[in-house]
Amino acid sequence: MPNIKVVSNSGAEATLKREAVAHINPQYCVNCGTCREVCPVEAVQEVQREICRVCPNCTDRPAQTFNTMHAFTTKQSCTTACPLGISPQGYVNLAKAGKPEKAYELVWSKNPLPSVCSQVCHHPCEQVCKRGVLVDEPIAIRGLKRYLSETVDYQPEKYSVLYEERIAVIGAGPAGLAAGHYLSQAGYEVTVFESSSEAGGMLKRGIPEFRLDRAAVDRDIAKLEAAGLHIELGVKVSKAMIEDLKKDYDAIIVAAGTPHSKELKIPNFRCDGVMTALDFMETVNTHAPVKRYPQQVFALNGEVVVIGGGSVAIDAARAALRCGASKVTAACLESGENIPCHSWELAEAKEEGVEILEGVSPIRYEGVGTALSGVTFAKVTSFEKDASGKISFTTDPEDTITLPASWAITAIGQYADDIYPEPDGKTVFYAGDISRSACSVIDAMASARKTAYDVDAILQGRHTKDAGLTHTIEAAPIEEKLYPFNRRKINRHEIPVLPADERVGSFDQVEQPFTREEAEDEMLRCLNCGYEVVDPEKCIGCGMCQKLCPKGGVITMIAKEN
Repeated sequence: MPNIKVVSNSGAEATLKREAVAHINPQYCVNCGTCREVCPVEAVQEVQREICRVCPNCTDRPAQTFNTMHAFTTKQSCTTACPLGISPQGYVNLAKAGKPEKAYELVWSKNPLPSVCSQVCHHPCEQVCKRGVLVDEPIAIRGLKRYLSETVDYQPEKYSVLYEERIAVIGAGPAGLAAGHYLSQAGYEVTVFESSSEAGGMLKRGIPEFRLDRAAVDRDIAKLEAAGLHIELGVKVSKAMIEDLKKDYDAIIVAAGTPHSKELKIPNFRCDGVMTALDFMETVNTHAPVKRYPQQVFALNGEVVVIGGGSVAIDAARAALRCGASKVTAACLESGENIPCHSWELAEAKEEGVEILEGVSPIRYEGVGTALSGVTFAKVTSFEKDASGKISFTTDPEDTITLPASWAITAIGQYADDIYPEPDGKTVFYAGDISRSACSVIDAMASARKTAYDVDAILQGRHTKDAGLTHTIEAAPIEEKLYPFNRRKINRHEIPVLPADERVGSFDQVEQPFTREEAEDEMLRCLNCGYEVVDPEKCIGCGMCQKLCPKGGVITMIAKEN
């Protein structure tokens, strides 16, 4: 085996004598991706085993042709679906191997809010889980993450400061906290400025407690602070302060989100009883008074109409029921599969008694004097949404319906403050909701991760790839093929939930955690589709992969003669 030539980022070349190469045992590899991401010469590659789906009666899912089956092997994987680049197969199987602390650490290295995401992430990894697509049901990945977050007492190591450059982050919501975490990991001194008296942003202000336990938010934030992330609370950033930050910090990341709800300015929109979703949710979550009308009394005891069909609208509708509304209707432009909230959110809302009115557009608030009495809608006759997400529709003004309402809550979008300078790619950067039209919690964090890489590239004059997000998968040798017929038959453990008639009477969390037995059973369902392999022609034998493998006993160094 010949010596190997190495080229640095600066273009300098060196020739190394190859004394050994790494070998990964596919039977023991959990496919966490650690070795691939730390390899300095990109000698490690993920491969996926082909899953047999020829026999029609082998599983509940449709059979495939040989060509389709082979092509599907590299088409999708849980390891490439996470917006943060985390390998679910990795942490599920580390936990199954008796290493729950290593499993948690694998998650936390890329997701500083694991407790939060285990409760509110829309789990795109489950949607592409090969067991779910080819065999029966996907692994309950989010439920297993929650089990880890609530049973592992993980104490993070302190961030190491490696660089003299200092970074300011504006906003301590998901994006701001994530940006602070990633750049602190990279070796920078980071300060996060938050206008509120507590960190968390929309996690505490906008998401209801029946979806997200406040203790989970506090638990994740406490770990970040324990690791050394500095968060300054009660700091209202102004235009003047931004200029001062430019003098004191080498980069500024604006992660202030979109904290204001858009108003629906149709006739009578100033009626008492009309409020925005964020005002309503802040009232519910903080027990604060409604801000728009100083003399308005918040007593939600009549019929409520929520305008909108997204996740925020459904959260508001479900919260209104818990606040004592006699009836709640969520009315939206979209119909059927076009309704923007997630299917399980809609299903849970309907279980609780929320009525859904599809394909209508609000045209007028009805009222006597300043008191709201109803909302009138026109029927939507056509609806289109282009690739950028822009919506166009038409209505029939003669085909209307009026819903009685004591309260109307509008959830039609949000916007940011206008005090922040535009990102210039040199000093000022954006992350999270403020950088795009719509974000989930995990998407906001993914935006922050990309921004962190951009900031590091500018400050250090280098361009590094996010190995967790940029890698591709190849097909494993055919002898590694998996046959569902021979795999363990275990039914999916569905996430435990409170019965609908119990949960609407309180803000107790709807989803409940797995028991130990349920979690361990669910871990056994993983098919172990993928593993890592080493290209011996690229490997320089440094042994970094073997040293950092979280499972251990997977990688061996094999001596080679030139």
